[in-house]
Amino acid sequence: MKHIIIAICLVISGMACQSQPQANTPTGTESTYSISGKVKSAVSGKVYLERMNDRNIPFRVDSVALSPDNSFSFKGKMTEPAIYQVNIANQQIIGLILDGGETLTIVADGFNTPEKPGSFSVDGSPMMAKFNQVVAESQKFRQTQMDLQNQFDAATQKKDEKKKKDIQVSYQAAEEKYNSTIKPMIGEMGTSLAGLIAINNFLNPEKDFEIFANAAKQLEKEGKNHFFAKLFIQDVKRRSAGSVGADAPDFSLVDLDGKSVKLSELRGKVVVLDFWATWCGPCIMSFPGMKLSMDKFKDNPNVKFLFVNTYERVSADQWKSTVSTFVKQRGFTTFPVILDVGGEVAGSYGVNGIPAKFCIDKEGKIKFKSTGYLGSNDAIVTEMTHWIEEASK
Repeated sequence: MKHIIIAICLVISGMACQSQPQANTPTGTESTYSISGKVKSAVSGKVYLERMNDRNIPFRVDSVALSPDNSFSFKGKMTEPAIYQVNIANQQIIGLILDGGETLTIVADGFNTPEKPGSFSVDGSPMMAKFNQVVAESQKFRQTQMDLQNQFDAATQKKDEKKKKDIQVSYQAAEEKYNSTIKPMIGEMGTSLAGLIAINNFLNPEKDFEIFANAAKQLEKEGKNHFFAKLFIQDVKRRSAGSVGADAPDFSLVDLDGKSVKLSELRGKVVVLDFWATWCGPCIMSFPGMKLSMDKFKDNPNVKFLFVNTYERVSADQWKSTVSTFVKQRGFTTFPVILDVGGEVAGSYGVNGIPAKFCIDKEGKIKFKSTGYLGSNDAIVTEMTHWIEEASK
């Protein structure tokens, strides 16, 4: 349930999938739901049906007293897909993702303990069942991540480089297995609300953008215009700028020496763009790893790194001097810095957070992209090496 509630705030993206038969309800068309339940423990009080709004705040839509045999039921109408929760006497909360037309049966403990949350089952919704399967796979993968991270930290303390590389290989294999497992599950959910939530929560919009874009197209094709569908489509359109597989937007910027650098003139080379700012801590933390990456490919004339300074918090007339002073003081004078005064180029690439890195292949298409600091120099070098080698093929 907790994952479902978290998902409400995050439903702003989608996946390419074949449409599946499901009970989806266009905005303005009434549909019904039927929820019956049984509480296994002796609980006193009422059971509430609550609907989550767009701020993730629950609003009560119905309430019933538990019957002598600890059962309860709700029936009602809804005009569009939404997130609901069944609140058992303020002791246990069970999240529900409803498209409309569902007949659900709930069996629950009815309470939580400090040691263990109460168990429950929800039957009657194939989409919710698939969603919960994805949640379970995600939890397994997160545990694997934690275990490998602990092993990596121990190897780092022991300065065991071979062990660290073996762990990185293991992580890559685990991630690939996880993605290959959940993507078909998510695809089976189609453009149901559970499907949209799963896409946004468990897929990477930078690596899986084609899936997001296809889902948005499918929503439009099916004429779905409920709140979450609109939000999803809007976000996909916003993200489409600078998406993997798209032509890299051309630009002409000047470096700190006043020389012009035009992206299209670098066609035939693999180009790595690193969008950064002087006030951005994660950007600076990633620089040593980027320096190692540049050094690794310094003798390759077909690889070019460009550090695109953007979103500075100074006026345009102070921009160059601010960056120049920063670069000299920090010892980054070997970095090929170019100035995106005003942030127009960053905007054309859809940069919403920095550091943001893009790898452009020899044909001028965006091959890879990522946002944020990876956490270590080794991770950055590994990522850059993979990007460059793949984009060079």
